[in-house]
Amino acid sequence: MNRVGNQEPTYRWSTDYQKTEGIYASQLAAAYGLPPHEWQQKVLNDWLAVDDEGKLINNYCLLEVPRQNGKTGVSDPRETWGLVKRAEQILHTAQEYQTAKKAFDRLRKKFGTHKGDPFAEFPELNALVDHYTTSANQMVLDLTNGGHIEFRTRGSNSDMGRGGTFDLIVIDEAQSYTEAQDASLSPLNSAAPSGSPQTILMGTVPTPESGNRSYIFRKSIDGMHEHPEAGQCIHEWSVNEVGDVTNIDRWYATNPSLGYQLLLSALQKDAKAMSPDYFAREHLGYMQPNAGLKQAYIINRKKWQGCASEQLKPEGKTAYGVKFSPDGSEVILCGAVIDKDGCARISVIERQSMAKGVRWLADWLNARYDKASCVVIDGKNGSDTLIERIIGTWKYKDSIIKASTQIVITAASSLVAEINENTISWYKEQMMLDESAKNAVQRRIGQAWGFGGEDPLPIEGCSLALWGVRNSKRNPNRKMRIG
Repeated sequence: MNRVGNQEPTYRWSTDYQKTEGIYASQLAAAYGLPPHEWQQKVLNDWLAVDDEGKLINNYCLLEVPRQNGKTGVSDPRETWGLVKRAEQILHTAQEYQTAKKAFDRLRKKFGTHKGDPFAEFPELNALVDHYTTSANQMVLDLTNGGHIEFRTRGSNSDMGRGGTFDLIVIDEAQSYTEAQDASLSPLNSAAPSGSPQTILMGTVPTPESGNRSYIFRKSIDGMHEHPEAGQCIHEWSVNEVGDVTNIDRWYATNPSLGYQLLLSALQKDAKAMSPDYFAREHLGYMQPNAGLKQAYIINRKKWQGCASEQLKPEGKTAYGVKFSPDGSEVILCGAVIDKDGCARISVIERQSMAKGVRWLADWLNARYDKASCVVIDGKNGSDTLIERIIGTWKYKDSIIKASTQIVITAASSLVAEINENTISWYKEQMMLDESAKNAVQRRIGQAWGFGGEDPLPIEGCSLALWGVRNSKRNPNRKMRIG
């Protein structure tokens, strides 16, 4: 048999129990073609530990395992068992739509695509389907036995769960689970219809840049290490130092699905491409000391609200800021305009996945070269490609500025100063920008700082645009004076 990863967590805690429905949940999953790995079955045993009355013993569960190890391979059999055998009301949330949809599609593949599906692989499961309900960010399955499950995205929405009542709440991508989201979702199973509530947090270790977005996950992990309590369980695969990231034995120790669906060749590739710190975090579960710790917000919320405006964008000198996300998955386009009184208006113009490429962005910018002073661009992933696409049009000296570290630092501190001095405004209907600004924390850059937080991209992009419009000497809108 090929070598496989460590099936025992590097750290585990569970309330003691004598009975579990986990083994039956694993058997049910295997009957429908998705047998859990040994480590997944062990997690299920703790999650589905029950007392003599069939009530769940562990009501707050945490799973932390490196990427691509198969967290859904545990949550899916847990949810299927909860639906079929416990008739639970279940809410499964993820930060990103694709993550939620992947979990929903896996479940739907077993139950069939609709009620009375003649092509359903498992007719006995399809016979339980009452109906499906799908919308832009919510996917729902209702069963004839009363079982109900909803798959939703969280995004930046802190009110997404208000009004619902559930037995089981699954928080996927828990490293991005914010305090505002927790305040909204935590009460939803306090009156669990079954009388047996459970919340499950699943995620990978947070990044140092994640700021307060990862506070709940980090706090839960630390709490279960320092003072685990009855009713809790945790399963964690991790190391406590970066160490030798080329040591394959450490790979197997922290990746339980290595040798199953997780390929050794993939980790070998990443070990060559990634820095040791990054590899240790992504593939060894290394929690950096400052990751997920509570940080003070750097923008005064009262002063920020004082800059809100209901007026439309003014006319005046204009600049654009383009910020690519550190992981290369997104790009945001922002603008800044200085009005006749010298006040600057900042705004988010467009935000897109990099799956769309940058041609749309280049075309948009090129069409506005004669109207804007400059475009300030930041981010390793995408900057050079964008510059290549616009340099033939944006020919004026310094009309294209590739942001240096010093510009990023200065832009952030200048924006905060202007907020405090009330020399900028923002349109109060821009909720994405509002949330980004209110939740911004310091991201250390050498001995200085830039913006970090739950979603820093909007406020970062606006700071670049503001820096550009304040510092560029070019103003195509200025009318030429003769004589």
